[in-house]
Amino acid sequence: MTRRGLPVGPPPEELRETLAPESPPDYARGPLALGDESPFLRPRRRTRLRPRRRGFTARALVVVQVAAVGLVAVVGAWTAWQRVFASDRLRVGRLEVRGSHFLSEGEVRELLGPAVGESILALDIEALKARLRASPWVAEATVTRALPDTVRVEIQERVPLALAELDQLYLMDQDGGLIDIYGPRTGAFDLPIVRGLLGVEQDSRRDRARRAGALLADLGELGAEISEVYVEPSGDLRVVLRGEGEVLLFGEPPYRSRLVTFLSLRKELALKAPDAEHFDLRFRGRIFAKNRPPHAAPSEPGAAPSRPAAEHKKPRAPLAPGSPTV
Repeated sequence: MTRRGLPVGPPPEELRETLAPESPPDYARGPLALGDESPFLRPRRRTRLRPRRRGFTARALVVVQVAAVGLVAVVGAWTAWQRVFASDRLRVGRLEVRGSHFLSEGEVRELLGPAVGESILALDIEALKARLRASPWVAEATVTRALPDTVRVEIQERVPLALAELDQLYLMDQDGGLIDIYGPRTGAFDLPIVRGLLGVEQDSRRDRARRAGALLADLGELGAEISEVYVEPSGDLRVVLRGEGEVLLFGEPPYRSRLVTFLSLRKELALKAPDAEHFDLRFRGRIFAKNRPPHAAPSEPGAAPSRPAAEHKKPRAPLAPGSPTV
């Protein structure tokens, strides 16, 4: 009888004779004697293996080998990176410009001239932004890369609202900043003139320019009704309208609502005060008119208005909305 190919039970008769009587088979000896070790079992005592210490030379050799591998990897990466930088496919060949209305695309390209032909990965984005902001037309600029060869530029331009009268006429934005000289290149702009800036200190000039810019920015499209704005030393704003040339005196905002009220009553005011040349809008709910003195020549546009009528006669009680006070 066998199990899995191994004999079970006593050996056959023919094998018994070959066995020496003094060396009985293992299966007949019974359990292993104490102290015997089977080759198939773990030893009772474990032998501790002490790690073999490497000498200084062996450790130095390992360090040199690791350093050599690292150096080869760095040199390989650097060589690959240099090849990428030198690739013609990654050189800037296209500029996409958005948000430019007053500046031409050619002018933007001129500002970004050093970028064309350079590696797109090596571009100094902050330096390109600084070059764009150096233009007086540019309020803010964004520059981004678009692989493999495109640079995208987003420009926020300064919008001229008036012509500032200084030693020359300059385009001026709503913050009172000067943009460009008014000349043949910018002659298409039909804008009101801001006066009262010449011959004053720089800080005062900036404050006056800001006040005029705030008025025109508040008026919005109604700024087309304005011919010129004169900034008084007191900060009041004297506005000359187009067409009939009425002179309006403004103090503090809101400006738009007061101009809208005056324009809605313009015809009625012309009938009630045909000789009036100045209208004071500094008072809420009232409009004071100043008539031109008899036999006096009409004042030049923007001339300083005389004292408002309210200072010469008793002010009337406020009228109902929609009715002027003359």
